[in-house]
Amino acid sequence: MTARAPADAPVDALVIGGGFAGLSAAIHLAAAGRSVRLLEQDATLGGKAGEVREAGFRFDTGPSVFTLPHVLEDVFAAAGRSSPIPLEPLDPLCRYRYPDGFVWDVSTDVEATVAQLPAPERQPYRDLLDEARRLFEAAAPTFVYGAPPTLADLAAYGVRHGLRAHPLRTLPQLLDRFGAGPRTRPFFLRFATYYGADPFRAPAVLHNIAWVELGLGVSFPRGGMRAVVDALGDLAADLGVDVVTGARVTHLAVEHGRLAAVRWTRDDGGGDRPERVEAPGLTVAAIDRQRVLRALGRAPRPIAPSLSGTVLLLGVERPDGAPASPHHAIDFPIAYRDEFRDLAAGRFPRDPTLYTNVTGASDAGDAPPGWENWFVLANAPPLPPAGQGGPELEAMASTIEATLRARGRLDGRAVRVRRALGPGHFARYGHRGSIYGRAPHSLGATLRPGLRVPGVEGLWLAGGTVYPGGGVPLALLSGRAAARAALGG
Repeated sequence: MTARAPADAPVDALVIGGGFAGLSAAIHLAAAGRSVRLLEQDATLGGKAGEVREAGFRFDTGPSVFTLPHVLEDVFAAAGRSSPIPLEPLDPLCRYRYPDGFVWDVSTDVEATVAQLPAPERQPYRDLLDEARRLFEAAAPTFVYGAPPTLADLAAYGVRHGLRAHPLRTLPQLLDRFGAGPRTRPFFLRFATYYGADPFRAPAVLHNIAWVELGLGVSFPRGGMRAVVDALGDLAADLGVDVVTGARVTHLAVEHGRLAAVRWTRDDGGGDRPERVEAPGLTVAAIDRQRVLRALGRAPRPIAPSLSGTVLLLGVERPDGAPASPHHAIDFPIAYRDEFRDLAAGRFPRDPTLYTNVTGASDAGDAPPGWENWFVLANAPPLPPAGQGGPELEAMASTIEATLRARGRLDGRAVRVRRALGPGHFARYGHRGSIYGRAPHSLGATLRPGLRVPGVEGLWLAGGTVYPGGGVPLALLSGRAAARAALGG
């Protein structure tokens, strides 16, 4: 570990935010020979990828589905290293439970997956999976792996693939066209929520998200997402990145069209202390774009925020003889569409879809013997505009717990740990607690803003609210894209 320089010592580059995007940006900049300082508001790195340890249980508190492992490997390769994170492919990928009792274990083995479906839904599943693959492979070079697309890039994509991306269809219309049934329709709709969308309003092109999980697979990083954060943090330190924690940026000063200074408050145990540093010629802000604009003194244009979430962390007993819970599971409600009507009205769903992540299913050290660590997530509305009330955290947590009990998930099980996190927690990292930035309910809204703020030189953006978007691999790619752009590459 490199000793930290004084906070006012000059550096070549400044990175604001120590989540996946900020760590990626800092590593790529340091690997290119720049001296880098990273400012992180929390006491530890990771942003939304937090961790709770209590009574022998370990819980990740943010991202939980790990895909596209080559993206993480590429971050280490940029520094001439190999990733130290053991990755275990999951099979099945996820268990889906339906309100009528149907249970479906989905894997990358297509025939094993469709064999569990009613006969009329088997070919639609194959066809929809193939369509997701085609959409992803057509879009990925322009919208995932490259630099932010120019107008020429968008035009070229439109000429080659635009009409085949179903620009005039919604996701439900696409699923209907392919004959999705009562099992496959909610199943394929749900993937749009990975991008923060109401799936009943999402454009058809978001169907490509399904291929990333179903076709390319899901892995479990041993030690959970926290181990990934720690490995990236160690790499950054080994490269000489100066990490300053507890530093919440409050103001970005611009002079003559260029970022001139960065002000932040730092809690040193005796209360917040204001600090200021001259901005180097290269600054990457890997935080929510709306927050960047406010720090610049600009009034951000109102945006429709994406879904937020409420998480219930439960240390749950596994009764003698009971089978272990799957690593990932989804419990669908009776009326999936009603869930999103509630959310659109600013209400927590009365009958929510529940996603459960049990990392102890793959890493026994995450829970005491005979117990399991349940991370239970439900979609939640973003926080309302200032001055209006919203659902209370305990009411949301109680609804989640009552839903688990009503669906038989907690039968005969004691609960040792119970902790809730809601939109108020996520608001620390995203506008109004939205997890994915702007709601992608149109083709235009699926495109994330670029890496620059007009009229501000010396500042580049990264993270889930800008190109290419949210999720662990996309955040890592965003940090790389910002670093490359800032370096002129």
